[in-house]
Amino acid sequence: MNKLKALCCYCGKKVATTRDHIPPKAIFNKPRPSDLITVPCCFECNNEASGHDEKFKTYLGMHVARQGGQAEQFFKRGVLPTVRHNKKLLRKIISNSKNVNVVSTNGIYLGAATSVLWDSEAHDAVIERLVRGLYFHHYGVIIGEKANVKAYWFNGLPSSDLDSYYCNTIGDGAFRYYFNKAIDEDYSSIWLFQFYGGHNAGGFTEPNSIGLP
Repeated sequence: MNKLKALCCYCGKKVATTRDHIPPKAIFNKPRPSDLITVPCCFECNNEASGHDEKFKTYLGMHVARQGGQAEQFFKRGVLPTVRHNKKLLRKIISNSKNVNVVSTNGIYLGAATSVLWDSEAHDAVIERLVRGLYFHHYGVIIGEKANVKAYWFNGLPSSDLDSYYCNTIGDGAFRYYFNKAIDEDYSSIWLFQFYGGHNAGGFTEPNSIGLP
């Protein structure tokens, strides 16, 4: 008897011919962590994600480098070589950069710095893929068109109520995420992500009445 082939956990339509790392393995320092998560993925979804992954990695590295430690190493070893090689991306970064004055939360002037505007399309695409992939990983359910996924950027994780979330870390804390799912409503969930202690994002899923059977 032939076993049924797994479907792609992202689109839920095509047969999974490969496995995808979530988060993208490129955001971790080498040697890669041994606790990386992989999910079944079709070639098309995997191929479409590669361009977003490279941009996300680059902007993430610039954003968290100031955290020092493994975040700084990620910027130096993982991001700078990419920028030197990808001239088109480098030109985009430069064109979206501007000089800003940095002021502390207490109103103290800290000096001038360069601010780089994130590629929001790449950011939200990666965050949405994270939500879909981790939803499948933890609940064994393909969201597909049965729910809408909304990606967000957060200034920080909430200081309270995190005890009500499940928590997991990957890469010795390089990536930390919190999640929970509504008990009485399918496809309703919340996800909070923290990268290198310096970038916070997340997403929500909500049922799509059009996509439900």
